[in-house]
Amino acid sequence: MFESGLFESRPDPDPGGGRKKPATLAMATLVHVLIASVLILIPLLQTQAVPPVALPPPVVNPGPPVRVIKLAAASSSTTHTTPRPLPSALTNPLTEPTSVPDKIPYVVDAIDISSLESFHPGASTGPGGLQGPANIIGMLATWAPPVSPAPPQPPDPPTPPPAPKIPRVAPTRVASTVQASRLILKVDPAYPQLARIAHIEGTVIAEARITASGTIDSLRIISGNPLFFQSVMDAVRQWRYEPTLLSGEPIDVITTITVNFKLN
Repeated sequence: MFESGLFESRPDPDPGGGRKKPATLAMATLVHVLIASVLILIPLLQTQAVPPVALPPPVVNPGPPVRVIKLAAASSSTTHTTPRPLPSALTNPLTEPTSVPDKIPYVVDAIDISSLESFHPGASTGPGGLQGPANIIGMLATWAPPVSPAPPQPPDPPTPPPAPKIPRVAPTRVASTVQASRLILKVDPAYPQLARIAHIEGTVIAEARITASGTIDSLRIISGNPLFFQSVMDAVRQWRYEPTLLSGEPIDVITTITVNFKLN
């Protein structure tokens, strides 16, 4: 009975006996969501003024005063003027200020140009002398501090005397028979083919220079048939001798060498 009274208080328009409860539930949910959204947005749309906050005054450190140096031209007179004393405010530039100034003061220091004449002996304040800052800059640019002399260099070590030249002893002439006894290597010359065909025989005499080590240094033909010259030169250059001693020291010698060519 209660169920019929609470949920079906009005006749159902659906002839099939169905219900429209899902549509009603969806509509009610949408209405609740809209109401909740409005309740949330209303506080956000209201703004309130932020109370002013007192900020501490900024701390400004003015720093040391800036000094601007100007070059004051000296008078044309030859007398030196006394430099103007510095302002009393610069006697102790590191004094802590008692208050923050509105602007930074600029201090002008005057420099007497006449005190700079000692840098340039020819400078003067008269005609042709210092007449402005340009002359002062040029004077300072040309001035250079004195250069100290370079330390003395140690003297160069003495040059050693050249090595004495060993005197070259002239080769000693030795008889062919004596030098032939010292022969330790002999190469027989080849018989020239042309001389063999022509049945030519002959004797060739050559002069040789033998070094202290026993080798042939130079060789020249003295006499003989020219057909045998080249064969003698090629063979004798390979000969070797025992060193020839003079007072116990090997020396160069000159001797003659005789080579015979025979068909037998």
